[in-house]
Amino acid sequence: MAKELASQYSILIVSSNDQFNMTVKKVLPSRRCRALEIRKSASAAKRELITGRYDIVIVNAPLTDEMGMDFVMDIHNKYHVGIILAVPAEIFSDVSGRMIDHGILTISKPVKGQEIDRSLRLLFAFKDQLKQSEKKILTLEEKMEELRTVSRAKILLVQKGMTEDEAHAYILKQSMDRGLTKRAVAEEILE
Repeated sequence: MAKELASQYSILIVSSNDQFNMTVKKVLPSRRCRALEIRKSASAAKRELITGRYDIVIVNAPLTDEMGMDFVMDIHNKYHVGIILAVPAEIFSDVSGRMIDHGILTISKPVKGQEIDRSLRLLFAFKDQLKQSEKKILTLEEKMEELRTVSRAKILLVQKGMTEDEAHAYILKQSMDRGLTKRAVAEEILE
């Protein structure tokens, strides 16, 4: 069985440290990255988040215009993104304890490539699972809408004198004979 291609994600790095940015770029698998942007401050990143759509935000605290924790909580509350927050070792334990309940991955600085790689892979896995769940939900919603439409058409046919079984058989036969979905036949009946 062929393995499904891995999803690609857009990533925003918020960091004024070029060495940190290069470390992230090195470990970032290009096959998983659709777009990569870097902003040096929280204010520039906020403007970018308004205009661009990102799946993952990586923040290297402190930022040039703020510490970074308020910024991270703000984007967590406003956007549906995975977040990695890199903080100095001295405050790691405290910050990590506060961020973990919000699903924000916190890593200690100085950052090693393996930590970023592990965190990214974890976020990719969560995002992939979320996409699969969203697809299943969409499929179920479409099936439910089809069932509602077919049921309304059956009710209309029953009101016109058919039994429920006859209405069901009529919709099914029309669907097969004409190569249409049951929903398309039901919509025609309702019109």
